[in-house]
Amino acid sequence: MSDNNHVINDLEHLFWSLNQILNQITKCYLADKGLSMPRFWVLRRLSLEKPMTIGDLHRQMYLAPATITGLVDGLVENGLVNRYRDETDRRVVYLKLTPQGKALVDEVLNYRIAKLKAALESQGNADTAQLHSCLEGLYDWLHDSVRKK
Repeated sequence: MSDNNHVINDLEHLFWSLNQILNQITKCYLADKGLSMPRFWVLRRLSLEKPMTIGDLHRQMYLAPATITGLVDGLVENGLVNRYRDETDRRVVYLKLTPQGKALVDEVLNYRIAKLKAALESQGNADTAQLHSCLEGLYDWLHDSVRKK
């Protein structure tokens, strides 16, 4: 493996490891609230979009419809998500966060941001704006390459 490939391989592993650690920190926080990581990701996805159907959620999260239905059922039971029918087509059922669901997403995201901020600050004079710009560029390029397929 060339030196550059070795560095890129290490970088890929580092991205994966950072994601794993941040998710583990989040799982512990969510466990105190009786919420699983998959349910949080459903809440997070719903917080980013206008109301959506289970089919929309299934396509965006790459999970089986039955899995999404099970996750949503639990969130509805806990009062974090509402289901409602389209007024013009009663066959269509939309999902929307409740105020309690929105507050929980905001709380968890603020917790994750505080953890990430503390980690970045521990690096001293790291240029977070430059890091952000670089990572955003990587994301955009990879995202575009997926959409082209």
